[in-house]
Formats: sequence, C-alpha cells, structure tokens
Amino acid sequence: MRHIKYLLAVFIFAAILQTETAEAYPDFIGYSYSSCITCHYNGLGGGALNDYGRALFAGEITSRAVFPKKMEDEEISMMSGFLGTKQLPWWVRPGLKYRGLWLKTSPGSKATIEKFYNMQNDINMNFFLDKKQTYALITTIGYTGQEAYYGKTNTWFMREYYLRWKQSNNLWIYVGQMDKAFGIRNVDHSAVNRKVITLGQFDQSQGAIAHFTYPDWDIALNAFFGNAAQEDNEKQKGYSIAGEYQVFEKFKIGGSFLMSESDLEKWKLAAFTTRMGLSKGSAIMAEIGLKERTPQIGVTDPELGTYALVQTLVNLERGYNLLSVIEHSKRTITESSDESMKWAIGALMFPLPRTELRVMGVNNKTYQASGGAEDQWSLQGQVHVSY
Repeated sequence: MRHIKYLLAVFIFAAILQTETAEAYPDFIGYSYSSCITCHYNGLGGGALNDYGRALFAGEITSRAVFPKKMEDEEISMMSGFLGTKQLPWWVRPGLKYRGLWLKTSPGSKATIEKFYNMQNDINMNFFLDKKQTYALITTIGYTGQEAYYGKTNTWFMREYYLRWKQSNNLWIYVGQMDKAFGIRNVDHSAVNRKVITLGQFDQSQGAIAHFTYPDWDIALNAFFGNAAQEDNEKQKGYSIAGEYQVFEKFKIGGSFLMSESDLEKWKLAAFTTRMGLSKGSAIMAEIGLKERTPQIGVTDPELGTYALVQTLVNLERGYNLLSVIEHSKRTITESSDESMKWAIGALMFPLPRTELRVMGVNNKTYQASGGAEDQWSLQGQVHVSY
C-alpha cells in the first residue's frame, strides 16, 4: 500500500501541473498533429522528417521574420527541401543533423566548469522502392565524440537502419535497428524517461515493430534483441508495447510496458503518458512510470523505483517559446534511497529555417536518505541545425 500511495502522490502532482493555464507544445499536438507518422518516417516519432514534416517546420513552426511580409507560408514551405526548392528523385531523401551543447556548471563560483559538447552528428539516407513510399529503407549514420557509443569514441557508426513496410493505412511494419517502442520520445536523451532506463541516445535495438494506427488510437508491439555494437552479454532481449488513445481532439492518454534482460541485468518498465494541446501551437506532456532493475550477477534484490516528467512549452510568438521541464526520480521505493528533482526553464527558439536554439537554466536537487545536499545549478545553450 505504501508503494501505491507514493506512486499516486507522484501522479496527482503531475496532474496538478498539467491543469495549469500555461500553454505549451512539446509534441506539436497543439497544431492538431496528434500522430507522429504525419511528420516522421518512423510512426512512433524521432528520427528524420519526411517532406511534409520539413514543410510544416518551415511554414508553421519557424519564425518568418527573415522573410518578406508579402511571401506566403506555402512559398516558405516549398524551400524546405534538402536542396531548397530543387526537387530530388522520388527514390531518395537525404538529411543532415547537428546538435551542440554549451554547458556551464556552478556559474559564479570558483568551482565552475565550462564545456562544449558535440552531441549529435547524423547523416540520414532514406530510400524508397515506389513513389507512394510503401517500401522504404531508413538509415542514420552517426559520429560519436566524447560520449561513448558502447565503449567506442570518435568513430562513425550505424545508429539506426530498418525496413519500413506500409501494409495499409492502419498497419506499418518496421524491421531492423531502431528505437524501442516505449513512452514519449522527447529529444532530451538525458531525461529521466530516456537514458537512465535504457532508452537513451544510443540505445536503439535490433528487432521488429508492428504499429497499428487509427484516427482515435494506435498501438505498437515491439520484439527486440539488442544493439549490434554491444557485446553479447550486454544485449537486452525482450519485448515492449506502447499505445495512445485520443479522448478528444488534441488530448491523448497512453500507456507503455517493457520487459527485457541480458546476462548482466533485467529491466521491467511501466509508464502512463498524456499529451494535451491547448491553444494553437501550445501543449503539455507528462510521463509517469515505474522502473525495476535486477542485477543478474550476485544475490541482489530488485530495485523498484519511480520517475516522472512534466514538460510545458509556452508559445510567445511564432518561432519563440518558453520551455519548462520538471523531472523527479527515486532509485527505489522499497527502502530508504536518494531522490532527485530537476527543474529547467528557458527559451526554445526557431529564429531561422532549419535552426533551433535553446537557452536554459537548470536546478538539480538531491534528497539523500541521511540528509540533504546543496543545490546544483547550471546554464545550458544548444544549437541544432538540420538539412
């Protein structure tokens, strides 16, 4: 009962935040685009944008301050191709993505550290066997720098590669290496619902996904058996299921479950998700979950913990937004353990075509079983360029 009461308290806390009057659009559901398949080659979100997604980003999301007032949004959208307005052959769609992070910890103190990280360096190459894109090969080649890719640094690697078959408008099949089907695929790979629960930037897994999608609901079934770059004893093998239901326009609720194990550890994950669009371009999302990790070596009890993420994005004007993210994580709820709380607030901006800028202030709190710890502060700046 104590565990249930704790999870219920986290749920109520997130629900209260969700009913605030602030406006946000973490997943563009505020623009009435409730399905990721509208803009992405992967129907569960993430990865390269399709032609429509590129046009939407340029003609509806990005600031138009650099364009003449007389230019129509449709004209701007037509310039969003890889080579601008020049049409590419129907059978290929390339793309480039770069994301860099400037980080300054403990600003104003003698212990401050300032660094710049090249977080994402990707080349997308997508091929189609027919003009309707019924059959497609989706690939992403990445370059890793300081953050290791399963023990490898400063090297090129195949991040994802999978075959996509549009069996019908309601069923899509994916086979290859790709992100697992679970929860909300927010862009921050270090968030509590990503890296720490085996769903991070480099945690793609080989397997197959069947994605059933309808106007009011969708569900994805995923069987997987590890990343090709991992050692055999590290590969997590298992299955997951994720789905959403549209309660009414621009309001969806969902759930996810994942079970997997390797020779080193076993994982069980369960999550409740919600996405709500408010005014145009404004929305809010939340993910609340249980995470159970069981080491496979030695005699160790499972660690059953909780996590929660609530993200809002207030649209100030086209291309400029206020971003706020609250995260909570507890390692285990079966005994006394540390808790972490994180609040980040700042600006998310799309001032130019193909460009995203972020400026954030971040506060981290750690509540230890034996007492508290000093707050940790940091400043972050990001630049994201995509072609």
